[in-house]
Amino acid sequence: MKVNNYNIEKILDSLNNYGKTNFITQKELMIIKGKLFKNEYNIYWLYDECSKVILYKKDIPDIKLFKIKCKNKLRHQEILGTIFSLGIKEDTFGDIVKYNDEFYIFLLPHLVSYFTCNLTEINGNKIILEEVDIASKDKFIQDTVAKEYIVSSLRIDNIVSSITNCSRKDTLDKFKNNEVNLNYNDEIKPTRVLQEGDIFSIRRYGKFKFNKILKMTKKGGFIIEILIYK
Repeated sequence: MKVNNYNIEKILDSLNNYGKTNFITQKELMIIKGKLFKNEYNIYWLYDECSKVILYKKDIPDIKLFKIKCKNKLRHQEILGTIFSLGIKEDTFGDIVKYNDEFYIFLLPHLVSYFTCNLTEINGNKIILEEVDIASKDKFIQDTVAKEYIVSSLRIDNIVSSITNCSRKDTLDKFKNNEVNLNYNDEIKPTRVLQEGDIFSIRRYGKFKFNKILKMTKKGGFIIEILIYK
């Protein structure tokens, strides 16, 4: 994801003028960290491995948490697409989390009324936003599925190729087109060697975590475990 300087300046202005920011992405957080001293801000983490955070100076931000209630099963992409279709900016809502087969969304207080009045249907399914205790977030663990892959090396291009079943040329094209994101940074080299715990995403394929090396193969390769985020 590209981050322009205008967005970064807006974030810095909000932090300096109001003592807090809206929701910012991990990529934006990385850039902000390079512009400020550690004692100039605090980070409000929504939960472990969250995609968005809020920066603040003194007072902990007032964040609201809502459960998306629906009789039918929803998909993350459907929820996100519907929100964007309402003209809602990305920095005004936090992560959309699936926990115990139900979706939750973090909101800024001043947008709660707009969300509850306008976000009433997703992909033809009626929904209700029900506020829940913000402390519920401490239980959130993203749903993942573990899958094993046999790879000849731990280079990210090799692992991406195994996951997508793409040719080397098509895999390298994904890097050229910034379709691969590693630890929330899309400016990476295909030759980068992954470390256990690295989180990466592949456009149109999803989000993944290099969990661990299970064992070596007789030919000097690796059997690795990848966690696939639902």
